[in-house]
Amino acid sequence: MSKTMEKGLQLLDLFTEDHPYWRLDEISAYTEIPKPTALRLLRTLVEVGFLQRTPVERNGAIIDGDSYSLGLKLLQLGERVASGLEIRNIALPFMRQLQMQFNEAVQLITRENNNGVYIEKVESTRPVRLYTRVGRHAPLYAGACTRTLLSFLPDEEIDAILSMPLTNYASQTPKSAEEVWSLIKQVRSEGYAYSLSELEEGTVSIAVPIFNRHGEVEYSISIAGFPVSLPKENANHFLQSLWEAAANISEKIGYTHLYPYRNALKKS
Repeated sequence: MSKTMEKGLQLLDLFTEDHPYWRLDEISAYTEIPKPTALRLLRTLVEVGFLQRTPVERNGAIIDGDSYSLGLKLLQLGERVASGLEIRNIALPFMRQLQMQFNEAVQLITRENNNGVYIEKVESTRPVRLYTRVGRHAPLYAGACTRTLLSFLPDEEIDAILSMPLTNYASQTPKSAEEVWSLIKQVRSEGYAYSLSELEEGTVSIAVPIFNRHGEVEYSISIAGFPVSLPKENANHFLQSLWEAAANISEKIGYTHLYPYRNALKKS
């Protein structure tokens, strides 16, 4: 990769949810790229649409183009990536069916390094809705959907992930590797994960695994909402439908074995 391209990508990486706007002097100071070089890179990124000049308010006055933010070209590219994810097109009919059946949000997630990333969501029609968005990242150890992905990794890989510090997000975020391992064992034996107030206070998720053609858990699907409609004692009310959806999606992406949890409730 050329040095110029590397620096350009480095600049794009600065723009996050927590820091969506950057000024030239901030960029230069943070990246240690000289101002003239940073300015040339910024101008190029603006020309191709990856960045845009953004007016900001300062001391009651609007300063035109003082800051930079991500441009619409990246949104267009992101939409192309999203539309190219075959799993979304396969999963959506089953997600919509779950949403219509329970009127709760339904989410689809996959792994990206040590995080899960939300790749599709069907909203509830309830007046108060859960805030999650496609593209959001969450740690693998917290939250039902992400922990489902973690639970089916090889033990040594799980140990490596849990050897890193665990960030606390809400009152019930797992605090230690031992606590996460206890939850993982439940997921493996029961075929689902349940979380309450692990990533955001007062939110609930029930998630199950989706297997790919290699027999690996590549995705998970969850029903998510609030404790009043998703109490843990009522998890069985949702599980058979969740497992049926996950089994159908697994089959359509090439999984050739019987889905291991599909009839768990029918047998019990």
